[in-house]
Amino acid sequence: MSWLSSWRLGRSQTLDSRLLRLGRYSDAYKSAEQLKAWDRSMGHYANGDYAKSFLHFLQYLRDPVEQNIHWMQDRDGGLSFELLQGSRRVSGWLGVPFCEAVTTIGICKTIPEGLMRELLEVNDQLQFCHYGLEQDGRIILRWSSKATETDPYRLFQALRELSIQADKIDDLLVTRYAEVEPLYEPHIQEYPKAENQIRIKWLRQKAADLLSWYVRDRDLHDQYPGGLAYALLAFLYKIEFLLCPQGQLREEIENAHRAYFLESALDARTRMQRLLATIERAVARTDDELQTEFYKVVTTFGMVQPISYHRISSQIQAELNQFDAYDQGNSSVYAPYITSFVIGYGLFNYALPGLIRDLYSLYYYLEEEALLFELGMPGLRSGHSAHKDRQILIQTIRDLQQFWSDRIQVKGLRPEHLDLSSGSTLARTYLEIMISAEILEK
Repeated sequence: MSWLSSWRLGRSQTLDSRLLRLGRYSDAYKSAEQLKAWDRSMGHYANGDYAKSFLHFLQYLRDPVEQNIHWMQDRDGGLSFELLQGSRRVSGWLGVPFCEAVTTIGICKTIPEGLMRELLEVNDQLQFCHYGLEQDGRIILRWSSKATETDPYRLFQALRELSIQADKIDDLLVTRYAEVEPLYEPHIQEYPKAENQIRIKWLRQKAADLLSWYVRDRDLHDQYPGGLAYALLAFLYKIEFLLCPQGQLREEIENAHRAYFLESALDARTRMQRLLATIERAVARTDDELQTEFYKVVTTFGMVQPISYHRISSQIQAELNQFDAYDQGNSSVYAPYITSFVIGYGLFNYALPGLIRDLYSLYYYLEEEALLFELGMPGLRSGHSAHKDRQILIQTIRDLQQFWSDRIQVKGLRPEHLDLSSGSTLARTYLEIMISAEILEK
């Protein structure tokens, strides 16, 4: 089997574990046992057996690979638990008559007025949990509820809100307020400094290439601001997927993505300039500051939601039309970035069907093999000939199709139609083979 299909097989393969951590975590991929645990939780709750309902709920949350949650049960059926969400550890109790969960965001001996105002404003936006300040200076995020009001749906949403909010805000508060001291958790695993330097070097070099291209061909980019936006967004999505930043850089990327698509009333040049500014801010940070962004985490709740193949296919077709529009004359330089944008947009926003996610990831690996090889991951191309590389790529895609065959039905996927004669032809044909296939999830 190819390295990528081995990746999807999980821990049974002797591959670098970092292959399993590329991109945004999604909790949409549940095993059959997890789905059965959910059904049992719902049934027991409906019958008023809250202790069993809560136990099966935790079994539903437990990722068999990530080891993301642990619990202990007392004689009365009450459950004390801990779950991991990025850099935060959430502790809680599920029992009768009350349930609760809490996590510590940081420690603050003196409270700035701006921090209090920010937390109060966020409290108004939260549906299930709220921030508080303990007497010892700990900033906490807490949820509580009666057991009789904690059905599996409500419990899932409450723990998800608390966990994602805590993981998102802890690094930001430490960055914004000098008075806030971080709370380091033992489950966080630091990457070796030399390994992070590889990530930082790649980030700086890719950013420098884009920024110098903007300066060098500014008249062209002013003529085609949408074309450069494809390249800039594709780069930001690659940072998110390949480097997996955990703090301010991740927030900057999310804000840039959100602003670009929500502020459509702004002209294309203004939105392009804002994307450039995001990249400039990222590389303006020191190496020491960037080092703090990259570390290993375990996650329970994902931020991305499932999407059907039909919607994916419609998106690809729309961007292929743009590919045709750009792939002529001076604007042809932008065309390959459209495919990279499509790949990045899908991985950034959605829990893709398994085969599609692997095909998207494979394209990123083709584009950035040098980086991933430096990080210790196996090479994909042979280095001997274009013909041999093409055969390896075709076989890798066939292996992926076979691996997912028990869950995804595929007809008409023809990787032999890939054209590796140039970056542009590969970019186009890679999208074409995906929309020409019929893919149905079983």
